[in-house]
Amino acid sequence: MKPPLQVVWVFLDGVGLGPAHARNPLSCFRGPALTALAGGQAWSLGAKPRLGTTQLFLPIDATLGITGLPQSGTGQATLLTGFNCARIAGRHYGPYPHSRTRAVLARYNVFRRLQDRGYPAAFANAYPPSFFTQARVRNRWSVTTRCCLEAGIVLRDLQALAHGNAIAADLTGQRLFDAGFAVTVIEEAEAAHRLMHIATHHAFTLVEYFLTDQAGHSQDIDEAYRVLASLDRFFAALLDLLEPDRQLLLISSDHGNLEDLRVRTHTRNPVPLIAWGQGAMHFRHARDLRDITPTIVALLEAAMADSLQQRPRSPAGVP
Repeated sequence: MKPPLQVVWVFLDGVGLGPAHARNPLSCFRGPALTALAGGQAWSLGAKPRLGTTQLFLPIDATLGITGLPQSGTGQATLLTGFNCARIAGRHYGPYPHSRTRAVLARYNVFRRLQDRGYPAAFANAYPPSFFTQARVRNRWSVTTRCCLEAGIVLRDLQALAHGNAIAADLTGQRLFDAGFAVTVIEEAEAAHRLMHIATHHAFTLVEYFLTDQAGHSQDIDEAYRVLASLDRFFAALLDLLEPDRQLLLISSDHGNLEDLRVRTHTRNPVPLIAWGQGAMHFRHARDLRDITPTIVALLEAAMADSLQQRPRSPAGVP
């Protein structure tokens, strides 16, 4: 039986909402899908919140009340648990999880919380053999992959990618191909089809995209525009495939970076929270990175309860 609600979370690494200027590619790029997701606006600090019934666009805080520049390790851990992992660690930390946050990641990560409630969850990214080898030897897993390991979620490999049951980190697989792996390069629209195929069989599906953060660190505006154009093609296809009466698309980030190519570092800018589809308005009270995972869990619980109440009962005496 298909889950009554399917949540698809696209995590974009290093995407903030900053002031509009020539070195902010997010404020200058006006791809149709990205613009639509922001309610007809560019992704910038000047964008107004949108709080429609099935479409939401909000800036949320990524600093978590901690001085310094937000980092991926604590920012992603906060996103995926609902706990202020920067405060637990005593500072912003990354790119890997801080040792003080591992117990929280093990017990409270979104995959574990959903699995414990009986809601099937999936992580759609595919990883090459070298990733698994290095991570096991050094025991240095990313936040997302550590959460999956703690929850018993399958980490997909290039075999899954070849069978169409996973998504490459760059969506198309071009980077894997260029690195010498025997993969078939696909279009962004096909990646969207694959993601929605995976999502159809799960209550919750996450995909992680980090090229936005890499482009920010490179300060290469041409690369930034290439990344945004690729994302725009992906989201255009995803929105066409989404069934907003029973599916919800979430988009969020862990810290700013891409929105200010004048600096190589992360920023303290707010990050976007986008919800599109069934249940979007449940995120209207979100204020920072802590608010997403608890809302996902509550939303899926409510959807399951509603589904059970609406299920027709058998006539008396019929099992």
